[in-house]
This record gives sequence, C-alpha cells and structure tokens, in this order.
Amino acid sequence: MEVVFDLKNKKESIKCCYKISETDVDCLFKLAEMGRAVTSTELASEMNFSKTTVESSLKKLIELGLVQRIKIDEKKIGRPKFLYAVESTVWDKVSKDLKDCANKILSAIS
Repeated sequence: MEVVFDLKNKKESIKCCYKISETDVDCLFKLAEMGRAVTSTELASEMNFSKTTVESSLKKLIELGLVQRIKIDEKKIGRPKFLYAVESTVWDKVSKDLKDCANKILSAIS
C-alpha cells in the first residue's frame, strides 16, 4: 500500500511542477517502465490509449526535456518514423525540477 501511495505522490508532484495532465505523467512512467525506445503506436497499445492521445502527451514531454524523439533511418517514401524514450538523466532532472518547484512554492507562502 505504501508503494502505491508513494507512486501516487510522485505523479501528483510531477503533474503540479510541470503543469501536465495525468495522461502525460502516465505516458512518462510507462515509457520509463518499458525501458526501451518505442513507437507511439506501441506505447498507445500498451496503455490502451489512442495514438493521438499518446502523441499529444509525448509532444509535451519532449518540450519539457523528459522524453527524446529518435528518427528511424528508413529509406522509404512517406512520413518519417520515430521512436520515443525517456532521457537517460530523466529522474535527475525531475528531482532537481521538483526541488526548484518546491522552493518557489515555499518562498511564495513565506
């Protein structure tokens, strides 16, 4: 029970700090859990979300520097294909950002 509570607190803190949705946080954690670069289709299937929903979340996570987009080098005609993975230093970044966010909140109330 304590592990579930701790994970819920982490997710809530990340949502608050980065001003992102529950879905965005879930995508981040699922991508980290998978431990490898995946397509948006694969992530959507794994999470039972639409591809559009996942791609919207991935876009936000990329802008925040939490996820990287890797172009698949194919010699095919058409749209390029991409893989997505968490940045290698993602949890260090999240930890630093959460501390900065907490300090801002504390200074605002003092």
